[in-house]
Amino acid sequence: MVETSEVYEDQQARVRALAEDLLFNLGYELVELEFAQSDESALLRLYIDREEGITLDDCTHVSRMLGALLDVEDPISSRYNLEISSPGLNRRLSRPKDFKTHLGEIIKVKLAKPYDGRRRFKGILRDCREHPMTVTIEVDGETFIVPLDETSRSNLVYNFNK
Repeated sequence: MVETSEVYEDQQARVRALAEDLLFNLGYELVELEFAQSDESALLRLYIDREEGITLDDCTHVSRMLGALLDVEDPISSRYNLEISSPGLNRRLSRPKDFKTHLGEIIKVKLAKPYDGRRRFKGILRDCREHPMTVTIEVDGETFIVPLDETSRSNLVYNFNK
């Protein structure tokens, strides 16, 4: 018998592969995919981006194209709602590319368990290393090297005074 979590992970992987291919061909990038499933239905939310930013028309276009593709490929076994969005001003950071793009900007990092005596860091992103995956954050003049495998959430903090 196949475990429910295995089916869920397989569906999410299939959706991710389909979405990444389609988005690439349309000139967009998949920033994040959220897939939340309940007994009766699911929510599939994709955050997309491109260099010039995302408009409502972009979200509508991608929703129509991806919706049609998912209808044909049928990777999700239950009913679902599809949502397409931009990552927003306080976008989530999860991939090395996300962090490297925002060097010198203010970020917020929340850890699953304390590191160096604290769980929350808000400061200037100074560096990002991939092996092991760490970020260097300057908080009030003090520098912290934070392991990202311990991170529960990382976000850009938009500066409205730019």
